[in-house]
Amino acid sequence: MKNFKDALEKHLKAIAERDLPSFAEFLHPSHKCIIILPNGDIVEGNENILSFHKDWFSDPDWRMDVETIDTFSVENTGYALLDVVYHDVDQDGNPYEMTYFLGLIFLYVDDKWVLVRDQNTMK
Repeated sequence: MKNFKDALEKHLKAIAERDLPSFAEFLHPSHKCIIILPNGDIVEGNENILSFHKDWFSDPDWRMDVETIDTFSVENTGYALLDVVYHDVDQDGNPYEMTYFLGLIFLYVDDKWVLVRDQNTMK
């Protein structure tokens, strides 16, 4: 899938549908991915990222409203800046939401786009 915007849509769909195998397709074994969560915690490496997403995807209470602010791709690098409203419930069942920017950087490697950076920044 050479088109970056198509790959981005597929990546976001995998998250929205809690589809771990489809999400895992965006991780490349020789390119270290780093995710910075909204609270500042860092998750790095495929094993840790997949474990984190497996736990997160098993939670049925959350959803994300995502609006694309900007995307571009140059040669083998793609970037997306997204505006996210995240809806969830806390441990007591009280609903809450977070708003943040999500910056994603992908590389085009071995005929596919792979995620290398995922930065969540609170507004």
